[in-house]
Amino acid sequence: MTSARKLAYPALLAYGAPIVGIAYLLFFVQFYFLKFATDVLLLPPAMVGVVFAVMKLWDAASNPLVGSWSDRTRSRFGRRRPFLFGALVPLAIGFIMLWSPPGALGPTGLMLWSSAALFVFFSAFALYTIPHAALGAEMSPDSHERTRLFGVRQISFTLGILLAFAGIQMAMTAAVPRETAASMAIPTSLLAAAVLLITPLVVRERTAVPAGGESLWTGLRDVVANRPARILLFVWFVENLGVGAVGTMAPYIAEYLLRRPDIVGILPATYVISGVLTIPIWVRISRSAGTRDTWMIAMLLAAASFGGMMFVGAGDLTLLMLLLVVAGSAMGCGSVLSSSIMADLIDVDEHRTGERKEGVYSASMNFALRIGNSLATAVSGLVLSMAGFLPNAEQSAESLLGIRILFAGLPCLGFLVGMALFRGFPRARMSPAAGPAPVHAG
Repeated sequence: MTSARKLAYPALLAYGAPIVGIAYLLFFVQFYFLKFATDVLLLPPAMVGVVFAVMKLWDAASNPLVGSWSDRTRSRFGRRRPFLFGALVPLAIGFIMLWSPPGALGPTGLMLWSSAALFVFFSAFALYTIPHAALGAEMSPDSHERTRLFGVRQISFTLGILLAFAGIQMAMTAAVPRETAASMAIPTSLLAAAVLLITPLVVRERTAVPAGGESLWTGLRDVVANRPARILLFVWFVENLGVGAVGTMAPYIAEYLLRRPDIVGILPATYVISGVLTIPIWVRISRSAGTRDTWMIAMLLAAASFGGMMFVGAGDLTLLMLLLVVAGSAMGCGSVLSSSIMADLIDVDEHRTGERKEGVYSASMNFALRIGNSLATAVSGLVLSMAGFLPNAEQSAESLLGIRILFAGLPCLGFLVGMALFRGFPRARMSPAAGPAPVHAG
């Protein structure tokens, strides 16, 4: 798996396909826990929101710690596999705890229980996902093969999101939501853990890998010193700041603009599915056009499609769906190529420092994503308040404009800014394998 030869399909699947399990667990928590805690456990919304936000910040902050730790780990199982094995039990325990609090607990006890469960879950999530991303960056020295690898990973991740939607639908429509969520938690978490076990069991790591840096701080210093990495991280942050509110605003668009609350699930599904189906196309295009220019094309398509959504009217459902297909396809491209480009930059860093720091670089990408999404959520509430949004009421023109800006205008601006920034990203870089000869970014 470490040669420049084409990665076999079993290797691609053993690495990428199991990620469906962790995507299901994550998005079941992300999209349903807040409602479950307030509507089923009857906990105060403000308190739950604060705790959930704190745990998400812990998730973002713990990523660099885990990344640096895995970079510097030495064991007979490798650098990444001990983390992949070790994360599975606490991941399942944390998930089960969230949906199975003891019935005798009062509000304070439930809040403490939920806080502990979120801490265990998000800590275990970081222990698996960061080393997993780092492992992908070192499975092949070939840029295109890594693009294929991360393409399979992204497809699997998106399928996990769709399965989470289905699970949430089952829990929400059940006669007794609390019992249903608890009964679903054990089998689904154990099945997810079993699927995630495939990667560390099957995928073998490189041997004789250079050291991964002296400490977290020296690793982060090298990331910041890498100019192309700085550009990539900021572009990824800006894009995710732009699209971070799309899923949150979809129910508002369906109910208040289109006046079709019955299609609230169709809008994000269209966006997500189109991204999955077009990933193989983007991977092929990137082989000839290069990752940089391919992603630039995708950014332009995304900016144009979200810009068009600003002008969609109440009766333009078909047009909105078509624009969502284009936007989702473009976002799928960025999700894959950003990881592939970062893997190339890790090679450049090794050539410069003599160290392999996949964990710190992968954690930096995830940190940029989480911070962008968190800021988008904060901006959403502020914009809705300023626009005069009134729940369960006819919206004013100003309120509808605020919803349009969050759903379409902000993503359009994010992609345009991303394009402008990414123009400074080099098409050619130094190849560690070939000495001083420049190689194409794709």
